[in-house]
Amino acid sequence: MLFDPITRFRRWIPLSVVLILWTASPAHAQWVVTPYLGANLAGDAEFRRGGPGASVGYLGDRLGFEFDFERYNHFFKDVDVFPLDPAAPPNCTDATSRETPCTDLNTDAVSFMGNVVVPIRIRGTKWHPYGTAGLGMIRAWTNLEDRSQNNFAGNVGGGVMYALSPRVALRGDARYFRAVVNKDEPKGVLFKDYGYLRASFGVTFEFPR
Repeated sequence: MLFDPITRFRRWIPLSVVLILWTASPAHAQWVVTPYLGANLAGDAEFRRGGPGASVGYLGDRLGFEFDFERYNHFFKDVDVFPLDPAAPPNCTDATSRETPCTDLNTDAVSFMGNVVVPIRIRGTKWHPYGTAGLGMIRAWTNLEDRSQNNFAGNVGGGVMYALSPRVALRGDARYFRAVVNKDEPKGVLFKDYGYLRASFGVTFEFPR
């Protein structure tokens, strides 16, 4: 019989889940506050742009929640944002000649998310992974007068916290965001649904209940 690594891997998945749940250690419920810096790594948002953010949450033994806020600088790619006036100059890009008139756009945004958090409690380690998913809103606007849009959005991802002390931890996080756009909004910024991958790094302060 030929060795099938995929089949062998699938057999290990249920055992791995059982081991994680068996070693999971109930912990005291706690409030957590995390200021962070985020950056977009892929997708429809501007690559390597992002901004400051913060999350406030409550982690129980098996389940928790958090509210997440981030301020994005230069959110959309200029080439994807179309002027409302068909006769307006093209958007400025790297390929645009300096001698050609163009519109220099600057799209900013803020996101508000309410998330469910699933902490994975493992005894005997300072590493504390977790998964998360939630819904919220992303508001984007440009430096052009009276152009903005509010979009329903969701996110899913996870991360890990490394405990430096009983009250302080480092936190790394990666999440995929997807927004639904009203394409008929006359004063919108981007006339299509969009998604992007965000990575963030911050410091978590824990407050046991």
